[in-house]
Amino acid sequence: MSVVFPEHEPEVAIQSLDAGLEEVLCRDALSFFVELQVGAACDWSFYDWPECVLTTVSHTRVVGRVLLDGLECLDLRNVDEPGEGDDSRFICRVVDERLHQLQLERTQSGARLIEQVDATPAPLRLRRGDRWSGHEVYRCGDQTRGAESTQHRLVDGAFAVRVAGCGFRCLRQTWWELNREGAGVILAELYVADFGRSVFWQRYNGPTWRNYEALKGNPEREHEGATYRLWYDCIPDLALTGP
Repeated sequence: MSVVFPEHEPEVAIQSLDAGLEEVLCRDALSFFVELQVGAACDWSFYDWPECVLTTVSHTRVVGRVLLDGLECLDLRNVDEPGEGDDSRFICRVVDERLHQLQLERTQSGARLIEQVDATPAPLRLRRGDRWSGHEVYRCGDQTRGAESTQHRLVDGAFAVRVAGCGFRCLRQTWWELNREGAGVILAELYVADFGRSVFWQRYNGPTWRNYEALKGNPEREHEGATYRLWYDCIPDLALTGP
């Protein structure tokens, strides 16, 4: 049965844990939330700040396996509500506990685009203190996006996370993106529970993002000399129901 997400964001409480959780093997597609196995499904919600009102529900499914350039991959499909009726498609594979992004199919301005993804594989085994840096570039014909930025991630602590009464012990992985000048573009926090599923995501924007000034007054996070402002939260269905 599908979860009915509340119209206003449920209460979320996050408290630091000093000890007891050092390592988690993530079993899902990180910010896509769905478990990385054929037949898995996940619904997840967006709550924009400061109103904290439900804006979008994403339905993500792993529909099967496909061959891409001779490699066996997972085929993920996503549909947003409300939306234009167009779904997105994400092709990836898991090798040696790392998530490899290979292809993204999406709609832009009414046109269907198939983008080849050149990205540093993302580690799924998270250990407290681990730091990762890489790139994430999307190419479609002569169009390229992402080449001007670098991606960074740090497992920066353990936290007790409570969402609408459901409690989880999590490692937090902080993601951030810098432009060519080293200025902050975006920052996000992903909370992965000890049983291997992502249960909460927060997206912040840095000073170079287009709506940064419009987010003034929202919660802020200081990170490596830059101030980021909260834009939205994402909550998956299992965070409301428990594992």
